[in-house]
Amino acid sequence: MERSWEGIDRGVPVYGMGCTMVAPGMPAAFARSVIRASAWVGVALMCVAWSVSAAEGTRSGGQAQERLSSWRQVVQRMEVHLRAAYTFFESGDSDRAYEQIDKAYFRYYEAKGMEKITMGYLSGARKAAVENAFFAYRRSVRGARDLAGVAFCRDKLVTMLYEDARALDGVARGRAGFAAHIATFVASCVLVLREGIEAILVIAAIVAYLVKTGKERCCAAVYAGAGAGVLFSVVLAVMIVRVLGSEGGAAQEIIEGVGMFFAAAMLFYVSNWMLSKARACAWDRYIRQKVERSVSRGNQWALVATAFLAVAREGAELILFFRGIPVAGPYGRLAVWAAVTVSALVLVGVFVAIRFLSVRLPLRPFFVATGAVMYLLCFSFVGKGVSELQEAGVVSRSTAPWMHGWSFDFLGIYPTYEGLAPQAFVVALVVLSAVWWCGGLCRGASST
Repeated sequence: MERSWEGIDRGVPVYGMGCTMVAPGMPAAFARSVIRASAWVGVALMCVAWSVSAAEGTRSGGQAQERLSSWRQVVQRMEVHLRAAYTFFESGDSDRAYEQIDKAYFRYYEAKGMEKITMGYLSGARKAAVENAFFAYRRSVRGARDLAGVAFCRDKLVTMLYEDARALDGVARGRAGFAAHIATFVASCVLVLREGIEAILVIAAIVAYLVKTGKERCCAAVYAGAGAGVLFSVVLAVMIVRVLGSEGGAAQEIIEGVGMFFAAAMLFYVSNWMLSKARACAWDRYIRQKVERSVSRGNQWALVATAFLAVAREGAELILFFRGIPVAGPYGRLAVWAAVTVSALVLVGVFVAIRFLSVRLPLRPFFVATGAVMYLLCFSFVGKGVSELQEAGVVSRSTAPWMHGWSFDFLGIYPTYEGLAPQAFVVALVVLSAVWWCGGLCRGASST
């Protein structure tokens, strides 16, 4: 096979469309990437630890941050507000009743981490069922006139919350202390991996793309964008806690939802850009035009912005989760940090694997696979963005009964029409892009 070009990036040769990139200095590069990824994750963990400790002393409304040691205590606090909501509804004050339900949800169910740990330790379907029960209770106090119907919604929600608290505390299994620590460890691992894997996939795909095309020197800008995302997530989390306190749940959801949409837009742009390089004619033209130049400034900033957005939202959500989660004694805290450490090691391994295995792929499959992963994340981010806005009460929630409560959190698929509709639109755009790409590929093949 004839060598297409070489001499870029310290003499690493790149061959034609059917071959792979060969890096003679792979062991040294592998060690550098492991150290770099480990250092990056370590800095992120230190930032999380600092922001959590900084938020611990935050005062909201003149009262110190409430620390609870069990999920039953969390539910007991929620029950006070949920029953107060019914009292206000009885007296004809629907607005204050609605506010009490929001306090139960944002101040305890979300801020204390019960939403996330239910999804991680029990199931995503259970978390969706509880959120639907919250929504039904909100809707009943706004639109219903039947006291029995409102009381039914209240009692159903309270019963579900106590059932989940028993499972999370381990009471249902008769080993409260040990089971609660296991639940904390498992749920924390699931959450960190769920949030971190999305950011790692985006960053690793971009870095692998730059290495594959001989633009490894541009990786520093991507790492800088990811680092800026970590710092921004810390600042955002601390601001939400200090400025908005326990009443900032809705604002947090809105910020996260809007951030999801921006990230989805950037991912769609970058994935289309990458897939355009997979066509044989476009790749040859790209090589001729770009050998002597780095990635264009506009596209480079698009890559940096994508890395920044992928990290910023995930980091802020993790910080707020670990700040609010109730832990019982030193072993509970140890379970949290053990989960973070194990998850961090897994994420480093995923990054390094993608970084070095991807450069051994032929160029066309590499670009197709990278673009497909980014399209998948774009699909996921759109669904999760709608879900965040629904939790904030900005977007309504119309349940799709034919899904029977089924959800797939990693892909952002939830049983509501408001989330499924924009995801269907994204699928249509992806199909149109694929048709356009395949047409260009056929035209390129026929012209050669």
